[in-house]
Amino acid sequence: MTPKEKAKQLVDKFTVVGLQQRNEGIQCALICVDQMMEVLADDSWRNRNELMFYEEVKKQIHAL
Repeated sequence: MTPKEKAKQLVDKFTVVGLQQRNEGIQCALICVDQMMEVLADDSWRNRNELMFYEEVKKQIHAL
């Protein structure tokens, strides 16, 4: 899955039509990505590629 696809998947999961606006879904997705990055950063030498992936996901979420 590309970072762009992952970004869309996360935002879509947090966006519920009629209950939650797209902007709120984006904010929730960003919180999720930040939490993932925090966990990965604890062992960053092993997770460098994953950290870079989620950095790109975060950029793609902002671009939505």
